[in-house]
Amino acid sequence: MIRSTIIATLFSAALAAQCHPTIRQTTTFNEGWFCSTFTYCYEVCNPAPCVLPIRRVCVKFNLGTALLDSGSIQSPAGWSGTVNAGTNEVCWFADVNASSIQPNQCKTFCITTVCNPRGVEGIQTADFFSDRGVLIELGVRTAIAALGPHRNFLAGDAYATVGRQYDIQAASANDPFGQNLLLASPFALPTGMNVPGFGLLQLDPMLILVVAPISLDVNGIGVLPLQVPPSPQLIGGQLMFQSLAFSTLAPRLSNLKPVTFR
Repeated sequence: MIRSTIIATLFSAALAAQCHPTIRQTTTFNEGWFCSTFTYCYEVCNPAPCVLPIRRVCVKFNLGTALLDSGSIQSPAGWSGTVNAGTNEVCWFADVNASSIQPNQCKTFCITTVCNPRGVEGIQTADFFSDRGVLIELGVRTAIAALGPHRNFLAGDAYATVGRQYDIQAASANDPFGQNLLLASPFALPTGMNVPGFGLLQLDPMLILVVAPISLDVNGIGVLPLQVPPSPQLIGGQLMFQSLAFSTLAPRLSNLKPVTFR
């Protein structure tokens, strides 16, 4: 019995060595007047040379899963998805073997953040398993599908406390180790102004301040700590942020990030 189990395990490992699944990530920024969200979709493909069907897919969120809406999970027919806060993963499981991702087949999975998220787009990784938990491959980096106008995101808390540090986060997943330039203004344009080659400028061009550069890491994510002066006069005021990302493709402006002082 033990010998047959060892042989089966070694055989499965040999088969898994021939498998290199791919995963393509598309992030959609759903901007709303009172509530903005991000929808993450993943196209998982099992290559033709692989003889093992994919039964489980786990996507790791390096920013955590606290802001993911577990009720928004979209799964292909015959699959179920769950959020695991302990491992910062969203895992999708095929309910039966017949629903597995067969060789030369692709399936799409999605999940949306809750209202006013801090989480932003970044390069993620996924683990793949076959039937009975047989490991196929670990740590497969997502390929970012550059769809839509938003490839540069700013995020942070809606409020900044006077006398305390405020962290603003930039993400530009197609630019690992890239550079963002953070801009600020007390005023925003009601509808924005399209700047050819840069995107939509939403800060009032009559008064734009250059705050500082933000360096991005290997995941295309960077955090800039800002020290808010301990001035009571700031309480109730608001500052608008927008960033400009530089890339090998084209520079682009981010979404507008308003911050209120309290």
